Amino acid sequence: MRLPVRLALLAAATVPLPGLAHAANGCADGTFSATHSPDGNATSILFDDFSAMAGGASGKRRTTTTCRLSVPVTQPGGHTVYAVDYRGFATTEDGQTASLRTMQDGKQILQYEIKGPLQDDVAISDRVGVSGSETLDLAVILGATGPLDENGFESTLAIDSIDFARIGYTTTASVVASLDQIARQRQSIALDLMDTAQNLLGQQSRFDEGSYVAAFASSDAAAGFNGRWEAGSGVSVLGGAAVVHANRTDVALDTLGLFAGAVRYTSPQATWRAFGEVGAWGSPDISASFSRSYQNLDSIVLASGNASGSLFSAYGRAGVIYAPDAANEFALSTRFTRAWLDLDGYDEDASGKNLFAGHIKGGRSASDTVSAEFAWSRRLDEKLDYTILGAVGRTFAGKDGAKASVDWVGDARGKADDQNFATLGGRVGWKFDERWQLDTAVSATFRENDKPDWNIGGQLKASF
Repeated sequence: MRLPVRLALLAAATVPLPGLAHAANGCADGTFSATHSPDGNATSILFDDFSAMAGGASGKRRTTTTCRLSVPVTQPGGHTVYAVDYRGFATTEDGQTASLRTMQDGKQILQYEIKGPLQDDVAISDRVGVSGSETLDLAVILGATGPLDENGFESTLAIDSIDFARIGYTTTASVVASLDQIARQRQSIALDLMDTAQNLLGQQSRFDEGSYVAAFASSDAAAGFNGRWEAGSGVSVLGGAAVVHANRTDVALDTLGLFAGAVRYTSPQATWRAFGEVGAWGSPDISASFSRSYQNLDSIVLASGNASGSLFSAYGRAGVIYAPDAANEFALSTRFTRAWLDLDGYDEDASGKNLFAGHIKGGRSASDTVSAEFAWSRRLDEKLDYTILGAVGRTFAGKDGAKASVDWVGDARGKADDQNFATLGGRVGWKFDERWQLDTAVSATFRENDKPDWNIGGQLKASF
């Protein structure tokens, strides 16, 4: 604490704090006084004789003196960080040392040492934290060493004040909620790219359309190509690739390449047919910027960091096709998708503003999505056709979530929630040549607790 703050404390209504210091051999009763700020966030302790002296004519080559402090914590139910300022005076000569050490819970948290000639004021600043305790307990140890010399000066370190100012306070619930945000952002990467991947796999096309290749672009910042090859005996191969600059996710993604491929088997032509499909999609190079927010004192802190990795998803799909006539085709199916996201860890920038900085651990997280899908395709004439499709489903969040080590808090973990969703879309196709067709499409995905995601796109398709 700076001197004006300490003077303000002394000028405020002084509240004696009995039991604040316990004499080891450095702060006997009557040798110190303490003041507490009215809001309880600052404490100043003044010492009359808290010092260590050795060497010179002192008669001691080495000495230590200890004062044990117990500072009241304003809000003991969470995680509190204090700025601690030690102020005093030191005198040392060549061959002499003086030191200040601070112990908390049996661990050394501060070591300050003076060697060689010095005769001046000293100011030592540090930060200490306390979690779930009504008091901040510290042992402050002063030390001095030096050769004996009846004609020499003693090595001396005297502390005349220790000031505590609360600079940070948060709760476990607030930290966990902030990591929940990161877990949801991780999950949203796979969910939002899933729509583009399914379009690469011909989701909006008729089952009896045959072989084709197409170039496409859409409002979800995706552009690329896709196609289908009828290999015969009911087997077809589907796939495609796109460049995506995802602008729909809760997390900022750099431009990435998305790839998809699948194999489908459809039973022989009939009014009722069955089909099964297996495939995979993903991106080998994902770079993302994540963010979280937590409470610190009376403010909301926004912290962020960058991570990179890869996404791989595998799915299986099965259903039936009902074609009552040459114009109409109805498809009912269920789909199961598992997505694995591998990301590096990252460290947030720690600062006075982001006091409870997170060190986010890398690793693999997984999520499962189950959906029921419906599509109705109808040919109006030789040139025009359309498809209306819909889906409902649920994404089950993985158990891994987001793991982190948070400064002044410790290890914590956040998790994403399961999410229900529904999708509704449509496509209109215009066959303006025996080979060429132009498709336009629009769709909307509604996810629980998220804004609707609208997508408009088009593709130029060539059959072969």
